[in-house]
Amino acid sequence: MIVTSIEQQKKDKSRYSVFIDGEFAFGLIMDDILYFKIKEGMELPQEKYDYIMDSVIYIKAQDTAARFLGYKMRTRKEIYDKLMNSGYTEEICERVIRGLEKYNYINDEIYCKKYIKETLRIRPKGKYLIKQELKNKGIEASVAEKMVEEAEIDELDAAKKLLMKKYEDFAGMDRKELAKVYGFLQRKGFSYGTIKEAVRELADEGI
Repeated sequence: MIVTSIEQQKKDKSRYSVFIDGEFAFGLIMDDILYFKIKEGMELPQEKYDYIMDSVIYIKAQDTAARFLGYKMRTRKEIYDKLMNSGYTEEICERVIRGLEKYNYINDEIYCKKYIKETLRIRPKGKYLIKQELKNKGIEASVAEKMVEEAEIDELDAAKKLLMKKYEDFAGMDRKELAKVYGFLQRKGFSYGTIKEAVRELADEGI
C-alpha cells in the first residue's frame, strides 16, 4: 500500500485526506499524521493501516455518531449520511451502524413508533403524509407502511381535531369555503373520503 497523496479537506481545514494507491483511505488531523509518520510516497504496512482504522478512525466515527444521536433518535440513513459527510469510508460507516443497531441505538421501527406518536400528539396528519415524511427520513417504504398501519391511526378523529382548531362554522360554509377546507386537509395527507366524512360530522354536530 503506497500513500499517493495527503490533501487538506475543504469542509474541515483541520483534517487531511490520506489516499492510498490513488483511493481515499481515511481522514486524520495533522497531529495523527505526524504521530504515525505518514508521508506521500511511503509504503504503509498493513499492520499500521489496520491499527489506524481500528484505534483511530473507527473510534472517531463512533464518537461522531454518538454526538449526533445525543440530540435525538435518528434513522439509519441519517446516521449513514452524517458519517459519510464527515469523511468516513462506506466500510467504516456500515461498521459503526452495525454496532449501533446491535444495541438498538439505531432502530428504524422504534424510530417510526416514536415519530408517529409525537406527530399525532403535536400536529395530526393523515397516514399518507406521515408515510412520506418517514420515507424522506430514509425509512424503507415497507417499514414505513408497516409501522403506520400498526399504529392504528384514527384519521377521522385527527381530521376533525385539525378542522375544529382552524374553522368555526361548518354548517354554513359555501362551496368556496369548503374547497379551502378540502385543500387544507389534503395537504395534511388525508384522503377525500376522510375529509368528506369529517366535514359532514362536524356540520351535523352544529360546529
